[in-house]
This record gives sequence, C-alpha cells and structure tokens, in this order.
Amino acid sequence: MKKTIISCFAFFTIFLLTACGASTQDDLQSQKWNVVATNGEAYTASFGQDTITFTFAGINMGFSYSIQDDVLTMERQDSDEGPISFNIEKNSNEYTFTAQTEDVKEQYGDLTLSEAK
Repeated sequence: MKKTIISCFAFFTIFLLTACGASTQDDLQSQKWNVVATNGEAYTASFGQDTITFTFAGINMGFSYSIQDDVLTMERQDSDEGPISFNIEKNSNEYTFTAQTEDVKEQYGDLTLSEAK
C-alpha cells in the first residue's frame, strides 16, 4: 500500500511539473529577443507560430522554423539554402542556440537570446 501511494504521488508530481512548464516554443513566442551571435552580429528576433523574423537596422529577414527534441530547424523563406539547425539550451532567462554544423556556425555563429526590454 505504501509503495502504491508513493508511486501515485511521484506520478502526479511529474505530471504537474510537466503540465505547468511552458514549452520552449511557447516561451520563445511570448516576447521579443535580443540575439548576440559569436560571429559578431547582434539583432532582435520575434517568434511566431511557425516563422521567425530577425530584425537588424530596420531590415527584416524571415525564416520558417520548427522545434523538436530541443533542436531548432529553420529554413529561409526566399532561398534555396537547406535547413539551418541549432541545439537549444535554456540557461535561466536566456537561450543558447548552438549550431549543429561547422557551416552553420561559420555563417550564423552560435546564438545567445536574452529578453528584449
């Protein structure tokens, strides 16, 4: 009986923690982000349901995106360039996007996103 109660308690605790935590995609969509890249660039990002808009000096660049298993995959909407993928890690109020390939790292850098104020 004691094992059953402990098992039920553990199950409900895990269920509540999972249900109460916001998904990465929901969190990213909730606000604008300042982006600093290891290649020296800095800009802002806004996440929609399935698009990201990066803004630098009044110029917007759009990508479609998806997030699965803490991997962000983007495709530029006006380009034949293939998918661009980053591993996602959350650190407190920031996100770190680490490029999955050297080509992506060279072109875009690793990205750090912090809340835009």
